[in-house]
Amino acid sequence: MSVTVFYRGKHRHFSFGSTPSQLTVTALLLFCIASGAGVAFSNLFQQGNAELEKVQLSRAAETEEIADIRRRAENQLAALTAKVATLQAQVNRLNMVGERLIDAANLSTEEFNLHDTPAMGGPAQTSTEISLAELNSVLLQLNELEQNLQSEQTRFAMLESLDLNHHIGKSVQLSGRPVLSGYLSSSFGVRSDPFSGEPAIHRGVDFAGKEGDSIFATAGGIVTWAGERFGYGKMVEIEHSDGYRTRYAHAQATTVQVGQMVTKGQEIAIMGNTGRSTGPHVHYEVLKNGQPIDPMMFVNRRIQ
Repeated sequence: MSVTVFYRGKHRHFSFGSTPSQLTVTALLLFCIASGAGVAFSNLFQQGNAELEKVQLSRAAETEEIADIRRRAENQLAALTAKVATLQAQVNRLNMVGERLIDAANLSTEEFNLHDTPAMGGPAQTSTEISLAELNSVLLQLNELEQNLQSEQTRFAMLESLDLNHHIGKSVQLSGRPVLSGYLSSSFGVRSDPFSGEPAIHRGVDFAGKEGDSIFATAGGIVTWAGERFGYGKMVEIEHSDGYRTRYAHAQATTVQVGQMVTKGQEIAIMGNTGRSTGPHVHYEVLKNGQPIDPMMFVNRRIQ
């Protein structure tokens, strides 16, 4: 390869690259140009790959975030659905108790109709839209059930005040032990947990005995729970007047039903070893307006 060079104004020229040395210089120049172009292309290629990797990582992170949001939404839906079912069961139990009280007191079924929607009102509230239609539906059901439950609890308290003392009389006063024999095996308050060995609060007292012994109501009232309950095993719960409630847990079997009116000293369960228990006994709790108190103040109580 040779390059012809002309001089302006003069009729002379010469060819560059016609000699070996000039060919060498030309080859070096071409090599440098090619190398530079290759390096530039390589840099551009690497930058493109880096940008592509960033985009891919960003998309992967977004995909994982979306999946996490979906998982949390599904978990929330499951929890809310379970709560709806629990609230519905509470409403059903309260309706049953209320109807039994109405029948026992010979009250007007028109005045105390537990199936009618209670009257209510108030200014309009600003609603908040939720993107998940299913979640919104569950929340609406939950809100409706909570309102129903509050209404039923209010009606139950009113019926209780009207009728419970009249029918049960002096037997509504808590006193005595829930068993005829046996001994106090664990007291109320802080104790060493029988399973973990760690300090824990014991919200009742335990009376140890023989499996099959009878368990008795320590006061008259209405049964609000009779069956399995987490940690308690088979348990009976009785609602009394003045905001008191008693619980009898770890039974082998219950002998009363929800909504049943019981009297003081009536058998309500059979001693067993169900739930979180280390042996046959009855776990006895007393609650005042939902707060646990030491049952021993009633166990040693004497009714005048």
